[in-house]
Amino acid sequence: MTTKLIKTRCLSVLPSWSYFRYLSRMKYVAFLGLLVLASCNGKLSDEQKRKIREEREESRIKKISDADITEAAFAYGRKITDIIEHRDKTLSNQKLIDSLESVFHIEIISLQTNDSTLRAVEKQIIEAYTSGGNGVTLSDNVQKMGKDSILYTKPLMQEQADGSVAFTKALGLRIAKKELIRTIK
Repeated sequence: MTTKLIKTRCLSVLPSWSYFRYLSRMKYVAFLGLLVLASCNGKLSDEQKRKIREEREESRIKKISDADITEAAFAYGRKITDIIEHRDKTLSNQKLIDSLESVFHIEIISLQTNDSTLRAVEKQIIEAYTSGGNGVTLSDNVQKMGKDSILYTKPLMQEQADGSVAFTKALGLRIAKKELIRTIK
């Protein structure tokens, strides 16, 4: 009698076969539900795919040399200064300057000899431009400003009555290295 009692108790502890069938059906239902959800929301438009691709490309780690950054700074600075020189050579149109600053993510400044708000690097550049004299050809310049920004400067010259040109002020662009790296392909 004890062996029969033990067998009966063991069988009552085990779940019934209908419970196992229920679990196997639920696995199929859960799998089909996930499949339906994935198929409904899994399609991206071409525009969404392009944006994802661009974001992935921008977030990719790039190894760029200082020479590449300097070259990109010259190209970026020349592009912006060409726009400024064609539209507002005197740097008096604040609306244009503000719009260029917001579009290109830079800071545009006018560097003049007697400006006390200039940084040390900017003062040195102005000093170099003014000490060049009237006969020397002055060109644009790129300097590092700290670890994360670059200063692009271009001298603005004014023609004198005798035909010579004289330095009046410099156009300065403070550019974040992050923006320059984004322009490098």
